Amino acid sequence: MIEVFTPVPPALTEIHGKTYVVPSWQEVAKGTTLDMISWQRPIVVAPTIITKHVSKYIITIYADGRVTCDCPGYTFRRKCKHADAEPRGV
Repeated sequence: MIEVFTPVPPALTEIHGKTYVVPSWQEVAKGTTLDMISWQRPIVVAPTIITKHVSKYIITIYADGRVTCDCPGYTFRRKCKHADAEPRGV
């Protein structure tokens, strides 16, 4: 059994006499069929994003610790009292 880890279903293609499983472009033996392939989908985890309303502005806290604000100060300087007041990390 040939294991393939891709987010999309595998397919077989033959180029210049060699057989490949795409989209991973893994070379397989000639005569391989899709029944011989075990398709494993990777686990995709969505990043955590928290949105908060502070007075009339919106603060966004990302999973990697970044904090953004839509106030004019943050828009021009990338720094403001609203974003600085939020804890880093989720």
